[in-house]
Amino acid sequence: MRKSVLAAVLVVVSFSYAHAQIPTAERDALIALYNSADGDNWLDRTNWLGAPGTECTWFGVVCDGANVQQLSLVSNQLNGSIPPELEDFSSLTDLDLNTNLLSGSIPMELKYLSNLSYLNLSFNQLEGSIPPELGDLSSLTYLNLRGNQLSGSIPPDLGDLSNLTHLTLSSNQLSGSIPAELGRLSSLQRLYLPANQLSGSIPVELGDLSSLELMYLSNNQLSGSIPGALGSLSSLLQLRLHNNQLSGSIPPELGDLSSLERLYLYSNRLSGSIPADLEDLTALLDSDGLRIRWNALHTDNASLIAFLDAKQWLNDWQSTQTIAPANLTVGSLGNHTVWLSWDAVSYQIDPGGYEVFSAPTGTGVWTSGGWTEPKTSNTFPITGLDPGTIYDLAVLTYTAPHADNLNLVHSDFSLEEMATTASGGCAQPIIEQAGVDPITLSLSGGWDSYLWSTGETDSSIVVDPQLWKWYWVTVSSTGPCEETASTWVGSETSIFSDGFESGDTTLWSNTVP
Repeated sequence: MRKSVLAAVLVVVSFSYAHAQIPTAERDALIALYNSADGDNWLDRTNWLGAPGTECTWFGVVCDGANVQQLSLVSNQLNGSIPPELEDFSSLTDLDLNTNLLSGSIPMELKYLSNLSYLNLSFNQLEGSIPPELGDLSSLTYLNLRGNQLSGSIPPDLGDLSNLTHLTLSSNQLSGSIPAELGRLSSLQRLYLPANQLSGSIPVELGDLSSLELMYLSNNQLSGSIPGALGSLSSLLQLRLHNNQLSGSIPPELGDLSSLERLYLYSNRLSGSIPADLEDLTALLDSDGLRIRWNALHTDNASLIAFLDAKQWLNDWQSTQTIAPANLTVGSLGNHTVWLSWDAVSYQIDPGGYEVFSAPTGTGVWTSGGWTEPKTSNTFPITGLDPGTIYDLAVLTYTAPHADNLNLVHSDFSLEEMATTASGGCAQPIIEQAGVDPITLSLSGGWDSYLWSTGETDSSIVVDPQLWKWYWVTVSSTGPCEETASTWVGSETSIFSDGFESGDTTLWSNTVP
């Protein structure tokens, strides 16, 4: 008798659970998702579209009482769009539709999911912009939109997600700058923004993310300097800023990151002396905690070099640094010409060369006299100078874009030399260009001898316009006079974006001759 009563009770309990009623609006939202995302072809659609009261048994649906609490259809071949009807899940805490074939935009109606704490739409084909309305999801702790085709800028409204601990927007087509408002995410532990098209500088406000453990901003187009404010992120374990266009020096404040295990700064345009403070980063992992190759960094600090070698991936950070050439020497002088020579740098495996500069002593206004390539080159004439004038002279090394660094990288200036041009009354020869293909370079005037950089000794030479390069010719005449003229043959392309005219050497461009 007792067994019969127990069996009857179990039947009643099972029947009550199977037919627990959820609001009609929530059932309609589930059906809308099924229809919008090609439910007939899902990998698992167990119990879907069953009778009213069975919704909590449908595959991927978890209920709490009489409401849908979780909806998880990961890797289930959803194909179509996310319907706006999902706004009707008043108690939903988890929405996970990652790794499917969903397309279209993210519906702004998701903002009405006031209890949502977990939202994962990664690895789909979603497009359009990120709805700023997602900033209204005050309960959200996890937001992952990785691996879609999202475009436009990151909404500053996401900075309102005060409970957010995990923000992943990587591998999309997002552009514009990183909003300073993200610095308000006081609970954030993971910030993943790599593999987008983000530009502009890194906001100093990111230094306010006191709970942050991982910051990935790599593979973007970020420029400017690394903010010293990042040195205040005491919980930071990894800082990945590689494959950007960051310039300037490494801020010494990064040496305060006592918990840091990985620091990746490679393939940027960083330059200057490495601060000794980095030797305080004792938590960096041996042999792979540091990656700073393909920049223009240097140091003479033996202790720091040994430390960096021990932490650097493959224990080699120096061989790919674009550093200034040593032993700059002044050669022959003319009224308008100074010949310079130097020791070629050892980093020659990637394309590049040297650029020569002059400035009348005391002015501080530097003017480029041209550039030479490849990096095995070690001499170049500066022409067009004023007679009887004292000049400061310097050379820098540049590395052209290549597979390991898409930036044009330049070193610091070499140690300066000083020279005074002659004042013997010799005229400045001028090279004239004629023709299109080929181009004829010639000099007018009664010079007695000519020696071109090509080795030819006539007053004119014929050159291929496709071989973009500098040409120069040294001429002499009785008097005696010996002078050099130089000219660039090729497209209107320059290493510096100001075309060498202003003397502003801070405007390094992304093009090469």
